[in-house]
Amino acid sequence: MFTEEFGTHKVLQQGLTALDCMEHRGACGGDGISGDGAGIMTQIPWKLFSEYRSENCPKPGVGMVFLPQQEDRRNSVKEVIEKVCEANELEFLGWREVPVDPSALGPQARDAVPSMWQMFVKAPKRLDDDEETRDGFERTLYLVRRRILVELEKAGLKWEDANSETYFASFSSATIVYKGMVQGCVLPQFYKDLQDEDFTTKFVIYHRRFSTNTNPKWPLAQPMRVVGHNGEINTLVGNVNWVKAREKSKALPECELEDLVDAENTDNIVMMCNTQDVPNVLEPLVDLGRSDSANLDAVFELMTKSRHRAPCALMSLVPTAYENEPALSNNPEIVDFYKFHGGLLEAWDGPALLVYSDGKSIGASLDRNGLRPARYSITSDGTVYMMSETGVVDLEESDIVQKGRLGPGQMINVDLATGEFKDNIAIKSEIASRHPYGEWVKQGRKDVTKMTFADDRLYDDATTTFAQGTFGWGLEDI
Repeated sequence: MFTEEFGTHKVLQQGLTALDCMEHRGACGGDGISGDGAGIMTQIPWKLFSEYRSENCPKPGVGMVFLPQQEDRRNSVKEVIEKVCEANELEFLGWREVPVDPSALGPQARDAVPSMWQMFVKAPKRLDDDEETRDGFERTLYLVRRRILVELEKAGLKWEDANSETYFASFSSATIVYKGMVQGCVLPQFYKDLQDEDFTTKFVIYHRRFSTNTNPKWPLAQPMRVVGHNGEINTLVGNVNWVKAREKSKALPECELEDLVDAENTDNIVMMCNTQDVPNVLEPLVDLGRSDSANLDAVFELMTKSRHRAPCALMSLVPTAYENEPALSNNPEIVDFYKFHGGLLEAWDGPALLVYSDGKSIGASLDRNGLRPARYSITSDGTVYMMSETGVVDLEESDIVQKGRLGPGQMINVDLATGEFKDNIAIKSEIASRHPYGEWVKQGRKDVTKMTFADDRLYDDATTTFAQGTFGWGLEDI
């Protein structure tokens, strides 16, 4: 949801009310109190964090970090985090212990609860405080986060205990995530910040989890760092394998991975680094040991850090069914966009409803199967509400100026700076018109026509099977 008001506590309250109303869509533990997961993503509540801001650092990077419960382990982890930040010119401004009420948790959640902390860092002096270098600061925070996890493992600070895991729910100068292994109604009881009237925001993404493919864990609650996902990714194994294969084609000298500050260099890293081959420098991008949502979020986040606007990244990852689509007959540029990116990325297919924010815009999209409900309303004051079920926020019918729903492959988007709302065709046409995708397709694509084949086989069964395995060709490919 989005409002034209510049950040209010009311928006947060409405988001938490909507989350509470989605309890029937989630799952709870055997103790009847612990949950599969619930959480929210918002803008960073700068008023709440005023003591960590200054005139020369109005918007520091803020990390929401799950740390080990044991104090000695926690202090060791903190020390490594601070060292990695300082090594990458991020001036450490301090730690803040997040006010929580563990008594609100169920026994299962309490046994596994991490110690909740927030960390604040100042942007490197090499980066000017303008929009372009603000993107550079976000890339530095992103890469430093992935470096920290590698350095913790090198230092032997990785434990199997459920309450000793180190996890960054978010690390950004624009957005923050509060989440946990709780039911929706428990989230604001556990996180006392969410009751504070100084917690103001322009938007809220809320999510209540029903775990299907993984056991409930605190880090697996949603929203993730840029996306909240309702559904499953049924093409996950193929998607992860293709990401790894495409990373293999990248080549960036390891020496260039040392500078995580220079804006141009960080741009090169997120676009050209093969993280599978440098696990000693950066945490690998994807891993089948994570949930489907976590892997999707990781790839989506990488794309938003590499010159893609969030709606552009999602259009590429989760395309609509564009072939012979009547709704796109007047927008050939959108079809060209999908044709071009279809040769670069394999579709992450659901069913899936995805709600996202990169701090610049907020939006929602259905995958091309369209098997998840998504409805939206816009009120006369400019507020946009999007939900999987109507009625989770009480709205006066007389205040609603526009209603709609997302169909298969459709998207809506709201610019967080201007408040401008764009429907499916408007946002996709804007994105697709930025480059001459149609010309690029004509110049670079070669169509393979039907060929005749000889009746005699060239290879026996053993040779054929070996060749297919070597080149990764299955029977479907043939």
